[in-house]
Amino acid sequence: MQYRSRSSRAVVAACSAGLAAVLTVGLLTGLGSTSEQFAVAAATAESSTEPSPVPSTEQSIGTVPATSLVAAEVRARTPEQARADRERSIRASRTARVAKLRTRIVDVARKQIGDRYVPGRAGPDAFDCSGLTRYVYKVAMGKELPHGSRAQYTKVKRIKKSQAQPGDLVFFFENGEHHVGIYIGRGKMIDAPGVGDPVRVSPISGSWWGRSYTGMGRILPG
Repeated sequence: MQYRSRSSRAVVAACSAGLAAVLTVGLLTGLGSTSEQFAVAAATAESSTEPSPVPSTEQSIGTVPATSLVAAEVRARTPEQARADRERSIRASRTARVAKLRTRIVDVARKQIGDRYVPGRAGPDAFDCSGLTRYVYKVAMGKELPHGSRAQYTKVKRIKKSQAQPGDLVFFFENGEHHVGIYIGRGKMIDAPGVGDPVRVSPISGSWWGRSYTGMGRILPG
C-alpha cells in the first residue's frame, strides 16, 4: 500500500537516521561496540527528528477581546440611533414606574373594602365616594385631589372606556347622580356607594351606577 500514517513515516525516518548515524560513528571513530554506537545514533536521530512546535491559531492571528467588539459596535452607531436608544430606555423606565403606581393605587383601594360610608369623610376608616378616591391617591402616590366627584372630574384627562386601566377613575353624573370610583379592570371598580353600604367592589355597567355612567378619567400617564 502507498498510504502511510504520519506516525509510521516518523518511525521509518527515525530508524533510517539511526542507521546512518551508526555507520557514520563506526566509520569515523571506530570506537565502542556496535550496540553502543547504535544507541548513540538513535538518540541523536530522535533529537534531530523531533518536530518543531507549530504556533497555535491564537498565537498566529491573535484574539480580539469581547470588550473591544462591544466598543466598536457602540462607535459604529449613528447619533440618531443612540438618541433612539435613549428614548426607548426612558419610555421603558416611565412605563414601569406608572405600572407600579397603578398597582399601588389598586392595592390601597382594596385595603379599604369593608370600611363604612360616611358623608364628607375621607378616611382613614370611613369614606364618601370622592373621599375614598382622594384618600387612595394621597396614600398611594402623594397626589392631592379635591374632595368632590365633580371637582375631581375637572382634574382628569378624559379617556374612552376601552382605554381604561386599573387605577383610573370612573365617573357617574347622569340622571342627577354624582359618584366616582377607582377602576380595577374587568369592568369593575372599588367605590363607597352610599349610606348603609360599605366600600366594596362594584360593576360599572349593568347596575344602578351603570345606568348613570358618564366616563373615565385619568390622572396617571397611559
